Amino acid sequence: MAHPKETRLTLRAAFLGGLGLEQAAEKAGVPVQTARRWKSEAADAGDDWDKFQAASLIVAGGGFEAAMGRVAAAVVLRCGAVLEKLEADEGIDPLDASKAIASLTDSLNKAHAAAKRLMPEADALAAGNSAVKAFAELLIKRNPDAGEAVLSAMEAFARGDR
Repeated sequence: MAHPKETRLTLRAAFLGGLGLEQAAEKAGVPVQTARRWKSEAADAGDDWDKFQAASLIVAGGGFEAAMGRVAAAVVLRCGAVLEKLEADEGIDPLDASKAIASLTDSLNKAHAAAKRLMPEADALAAGNSAVKAFAELLIKRNPDAGEAVLSAMEAFARGDR
């Protein structure tokens, strides 16, 4: 059965709006298999619904800084997964392992530099957090009995208690 163009557009809009393909198909009133076929045909034509959905959710879900935070978290998680794989592979050539680690380091440095340029406020906050943490560690090291008081004060500060 041929569906009007509006039905395909309804399906696409529902999917880009954040619904899963099954829910979007239900909303558009088409079988899931038809929705899958339309999505695949669109991808073959250069209209990647998944990428557009991700971009729409970025705009709707906290803006660019929140999206960059998710990207940074994904980069760190991927690097961790690669390191775990390297550690688990006892037969890996040490030179190959070194190259993989160097590549990870390069990727992390590039991601950090890009984030620093795109989100200078977040980079400044990270530096400030590092300084506060280092100061708290120094206080606790110099006076271990003050540890509980320092942690309590830091928690109150983080909550905004002034």
